[in-house]
Amino acid sequence: MSYNQFGSADNENIFRTLVEESPSPVGLYIGPQLIISLVNKAILKVWDKDESVLGKTFGEALPEMQDQPFIGILQNVYKTGIPYEAYAEKVFLFVDGRLQTFYFNFNYQPLKNDKGEVWGILNTASDVTELVLTRQKLKDAEEQVRFALDAAELGTWDLDPVNETVAWDERCKQLYGFDGSDVVSYQDVLKHIHPQDRQFVDNAVSQALDPERGGFYDVEFRTIGAQDKTLRWLRCKGKAYFNQQGNCIRFAGTALDISAEIHDRDEQKRLITLIDNTSDFISLSDPDGNVTYINRAGKEMMGLSGDDVIKHNSEFVMPQELGKLREVINKGLLETGKWSGQVTYRHFKTGEPIPVQATSIMIFDDMGRPQGRASVARDLRRELADKQALTESEHLLQTITSASPAALWMCDKHGNITYVNKTWTDWTGQSYNRVLGSGWLSAILPEDHNRAFRKFIHDLNRQRPYEVDFRIRRKDGEIRWCIATGNPQYDANGEFTGYVGACTDVTEKTIIDIELQLKNGALNDQIRQFEFVTDFMPVQLWTARTTGEIDYVNRQTQHFFGLPAEDIIGDKWLQMVHPEDRDGCVTAWKEALQNGSLYQYEFRLRDRKGDYKWHLARALPFINDGQIVKWFGTNTDINEQKEMQRQKDEFLGIASHELKTPVTSIKAYAQVLGAMLSQEGEDKKAAMVMKMDAQLNRLTNLIGDLLDVTKINSGKILFNKVWFNLNEVIHDVVLDLQHTANRHILVMDFGETGDIYSDKERIGQVLTNLVTNAIKYSPHANRVIISTRREDDRVTVSVQDFGIGIPEDKKDKVFEQFYRVSGTKQHTFPGLGLGLYISNEIIRREGGRMWVNSIEGKGSTFCFSIPATLKS
Repeated sequence: MSYNQFGSADNENIFRTLVEESPSPVGLYIGPQLIISLVNKAILKVWDKDESVLGKTFGEALPEMQDQPFIGILQNVYKTGIPYEAYAEKVFLFVDGRLQTFYFNFNYQPLKNDKGEVWGILNTASDVTELVLTRQKLKDAEEQVRFALDAAELGTWDLDPVNETVAWDERCKQLYGFDGSDVVSYQDVLKHIHPQDRQFVDNAVSQALDPERGGFYDVEFRTIGAQDKTLRWLRCKGKAYFNQQGNCIRFAGTALDISAEIHDRDEQKRLITLIDNTSDFISLSDPDGNVTYINRAGKEMMGLSGDDVIKHNSEFVMPQELGKLREVINKGLLETGKWSGQVTYRHFKTGEPIPVQATSIMIFDDMGRPQGRASVARDLRRELADKQALTESEHLLQTITSASPAALWMCDKHGNITYVNKTWTDWTGQSYNRVLGSGWLSAILPEDHNRAFRKFIHDLNRQRPYEVDFRIRRKDGEIRWCIATGNPQYDANGEFTGYVGACTDVTEKTIIDIELQLKNGALNDQIRQFEFVTDFMPVQLWTARTTGEIDYVNRQTQHFFGLPAEDIIGDKWLQMVHPEDRDGCVTAWKEALQNGSLYQYEFRLRDRKGDYKWHLARALPFINDGQIVKWFGTNTDINEQKEMQRQKDEFLGIASHELKTPVTSIKAYAQVLGAMLSQEGEDKKAAMVMKMDAQLNRLTNLIGDLLDVTKINSGKILFNKVWFNLNEVIHDVVLDLQHTANRHILVMDFGETGDIYSDKERIGQVLTNLVTNAIKYSPHANRVIISTRREDDRVTVSVQDFGIGIPEDKKDKVFEQFYRVSGTKQHTFPGLGLGLYISNEIIRREGGRMWVNSIEGKGSTFCFSIPATLKS
């Protein structure tokens, strides 16, 4: 069999050697008939065959494959030239004389000549049968345990006391109100324990982690859900396990929701406390009428002390009420099981009559037999006194309000006038009784009658402040302009009770307003001209008051939303902003209003078809005599640009992901080839392969940057936060970089930073980027200084070089995507311009910030600062 496709006999030997020496099963199938031309021992062992399969077709060598899909898949790979890859694929093979089931990860890789024509297929595989079967057994066992836990409504948790992380199941995660990872920081868990229970839980955990106490953990406490903010009572039980040195190696247990149980306990306690502390009289009697219990308020009302013997209920009423007790109250209880009405009690020490509103109900056991009665009585003495005082105050109110120059009025919740002062009757000549109800309307001119009444009913139904103007004819025949206003009134329970208002004569003011309207005619004409011009503008244009409410939108805005202007102005436009963008949009708008600065924000607006389109909103204040009098703004459609940005991000993500696999394969082949060449003494060739490997490393880094950018833009970049010593991590990174920095000395100037809670790998990535940039952009210097310091609750890391520097007008651009600082004519600095963008985004998402100080021609200092809260 010829292998011209490999280009040379040497290449053919190398290929054959790679296949035969590979520990993984490898086979080579030639031509459309899939003739087996090369196999290694590993694949023959899998097939349970010998080298007699060489020269046969795949189907002839492995007849058991005829009814399996693999021959068809191979033929499709040969035909299309598209690789096929499978994981844990089920395969039936004749081994030890019988058909057995196996699971393989395998790859069918088409081999092509210089013309791109497929001439063979390279088959690589790995046997994962034992792994798949083991996983299945573990899954079955886990399902059995999970079934038992679900039946008991228990959640499980496992605390790693060394790394301070908690691994828990779905139920346990729900009990804490989490919906994220199955492994969380123990500190995050503690944050959602009720503050009043935190110390109690800490003490219980400390005792469990004390080996002398046996390691048992049993505690009840409250949690506040991380996402749902729900308050739950939990009972957690667990056990801590220790090694021979007394160190805890595992702390695990279960969690059970006992909120309902706690609720029942609390309800009973609250009911008893409520009865004993209520301000009303409450008592219990046996079937014979002997009082068996009376609460504290009842004893105080009746003049009883703690030592007094509880009496018969007939002794609680005035003597003249005994007949009512026997004939009305007791009889009603026997017939209906309940009685309610007024009765007069008697104070036991003074004999004072106490009018009360009482309710008594019969109490029955489970068999329907009477066990006694319960009575609740409200002392009416204060209420009756208040009614008397109210009558006197109403008389005083009438006396005072009669002297008011405005007509004062009150109405009930149905809109019926219940009171007017003397001013209205003096104006209109109506009698007091004629005004009540809706009689006041007859004093209004017929032309204004319906409008005033409709406005009154409209505001009454919505229980909102009422205001309307109308004309009345006074009793002397003069027509006067009035403005009626009313404020809604509510009782102690928040129930609407009606209006209290005033009617003011504004005739003189109305005349002045008419003259002012005439003077403002020219201004109104200018406003109409403004609206006429803006209606023809293709962009959405709007104006807003200084308080932020939109008061005008042009025709283009109305056309976009498919709504009239009145459904957009005010704050109604916010309903058309995408829910995910609304809070940020409002925050930016409030900040601009407060500072009088440029308002600019990107958000999505819902058009008349219900589709969301991206817009850029910009607004500036119009200032007159040093004061902001109006805001003018526009909404510009940027949906097409956003879509292009999204397509670019998707392309970068797909391209970088697709490049990663072949580059990884090439790197592996290059390393194998370099090792083989070194073994054969071909040092020059091996060195060239190693240079190729170095370039592949660079390409891998560029691909990694592209992947990070796509993750950042899509919000999918992940952070794995742990506690670590910042100086130790920076020290390790700098030492690694020093090995590759032949011309530069990396100077470490560290201050005390302590431990921080962050993503160690991401922080290392940022530092690597800054140091390699410092080396790259200082070709004529030989020193880079890396320093750290801590101030209060933040740590700062600085990387200083003595290179080309950055112009003042370019410093803010270096953190943008694809921006690269240009060198002199003698120097070219390669790269995509993504490193600083990625680093800045990582630091920003860690709650910090990044900046640069630079002088052109003298060097730059890149710094970043991140939070450094104390480790609890």
